[in-house]
Amino acid sequence: MSEPLLQVTNLQKLFPIKKGLFRSTVGHVRAVDGVSFSVRAGETFGLVGESGCGKSTTGRSLLRLIEPTGGDIIFAGQDVRKMSRQNLRALRRQMQIVFQDPYASLNPRYTIKQTLEEPLLIHRLGHSSREREKRIEQLMETVGLSPSRMHRYPHEFSGGQRQRIGIARALAVSPQVIVADEPVSALDVSVQSQVLNLFDDLQKEFHIAYIFIAHDLSVVKHISDRIGVMYLGKMVELADADDLYHEPLHPYSQALLSAVPVPDPDAKRDRIILQGDLPSPANPPSGCYFHPRCKDAMDVCRLKAPDWQEVKPGHFTACHLYGHAKGGA
Repeated sequence: MSEPLLQVTNLQKLFPIKKGLFRSTVGHVRAVDGVSFSVRAGETFGLVGESGCGKSTTGRSLLRLIEPTGGDIIFAGQDVRKMSRQNLRALRRQMQIVFQDPYASLNPRYTIKQTLEEPLLIHRLGHSSREREKRIEQLMETVGLSPSRMHRYPHEFSGGQRQRIGIARALAVSPQVIVADEPVSALDVSVQSQVLNLFDDLQKEFHIAYIFIAHDLSVVKHISDRIGVMYLGKMVELADADDLYHEPLHPYSQALLSAVPVPDPDAKRDRIILQGDLPSPANPPSGCYFHPRCKDAMDVCRLKAPDWQEVKPGHFTACHLYGHAKGGA
């Protein structure tokens, strides 16, 4: 087993709630609340959960696009949270992001050439304009676009083509890690598979590690090696993709997977309907955050937060069901 390229430990991001004339802090929104995981070189780590569970905040915190409140982010042996602004710029050459909305993430005033040339100029890659142009041509061909269209503007491209441009922009500086923040959720289903296949081909060619953020578990299964499931800012389960899909341990993971369509019309899957609404991260429930909606909740779930434990080799969860079972054995 190779050493992790990226190690995240107890990551936290709290947003202050301010009220009153003097804008006093009266509480915090616990957007990310003690998340830990690792990513190896060339691996795809999927991060899934409902909207508002903290997935995107986690991804942006890794690059310090949002400043984390606590925890450790170690990339290639370097402490990301302690980096100076100058060192952080160098880090961002190694860690890039592809945003969710291909319509909003590209500057409408820039041609595609200007969009792809910008990271090359920022990181001083390419000694001449001709050298940079060759790199832009190469990038466009890599993501399946004609270099002859580099002088056009974003509005002249479809949503799938714009997302390919966003991927090309991330690839421009040859990163080791790409955070893909719901990169296909704004695209038509027919285009999603093309973009996912592109991600897969690029990983095989360039050995890039992905942190792939999504709420659609069928999409994450297609591309991920390991998957972490988040609920209300916390990681509730982490396992290899096959293990998670064949034997989810946490009741929340089971509910999410029960909603994934099954291709076989003869196969049946019992649908688990979650009761109630997602609690507010500004005022989370006591004990296990999931207990108000959990069909298997016990008294201990209301009183004590469950420990993060390895139930099977490589399969982790935070659930009292397994601690309770062990205690009774």
